[in-house]
Amino acid sequence: MLEKRLTLLRTHFKELNFNKLSRVFPQIEANIDKLGEIQGHRYQDKKLAAISLVHRSSLVYWPTDKSGIFSNERLEFLGDAFLSFFVASEAMIEHRSLQEGDLSRLRAALVGTENLALKSRDLGIGECLLVGKAEMNSNPQRRDNVLADAFEAVTAALLLDAGEEKARAWLLKIFSEDLLAGKDTLLKFDAKSKLQQWTQGIIGVPPVYKAIGTEGTPQETFFIVAAFIGETEIGRASAASKREASKKVADKIIEKIESGELTKEMIVSFFGKEK
Repeated sequence: MLEKRLTLLRTHFKELNFNKLSRVFPQIEANIDKLGEIQGHRYQDKKLAAISLVHRSSLVYWPTDKSGIFSNERLEFLGDAFLSFFVASEAMIEHRSLQEGDLSRLRAALVGTENLALKSRDLGIGECLLVGKAEMNSNPQRRDNVLADAFEAVTAALLLDAGEEKARAWLLKIFSEDLLAGKDTLLKFDAKSKLQQWTQGIIGVPPVYKAIGTEGTPQETFFIVAAFIGETEIGRASAASKREASKKVADKIIEKIESGELTKEMIVSFFGKEK
């Protein structure tokens, strides 16, 4: 049944004009070969591989006639769904004792933008992409989004061209260590949850995260976020988004806790000052 659905899905991408794409991006053949090396697969349908490597920002190069040319967004949609299913099923198989909440957090950690962007960088997927110059000169968060989306798109391309078994084998090779680590992976990727559990166990409430300013240039702005217990700041960090900055703050605070620089007694005293 699945193979029949994959066959039907393949027809959705037949309209790509590969010759036109190759004229504007003569490097596409080499990029497809490199993607094949990364995935350990020789593409039967080069159109699928080509589409997975076309970021929408690269389409600004087309002056007028964009017929037969489109980006990897539909493949990204399919890859996102398949990747979530893969991680969810493998996590359940590997960790029978984890409850729904932990399984959900583990899946979120593994398929989140930060982790997928890291995988893309490690594999060299970014070097295969057709991306507009402005996009790759943008802030780090946007670059991470591009790389994470690309990982999902090339996953879908492999699924459609090689089938489910080959796609799952490739993903298992990439995520095996993260999946095996289980709870350690949760702690690694979810420092905010770990910190929240720690402070709630001591004073009954989580730390409060506040955006306290910005830094950088008008072209590249970074948000500064600080974490507070009561009125006392216990850490700060900056990043391209408030969400990423708050995660960095939590990472720093966890390091302080593990080194003994921040103790339970200190948390109690900080909280007491508020009253």
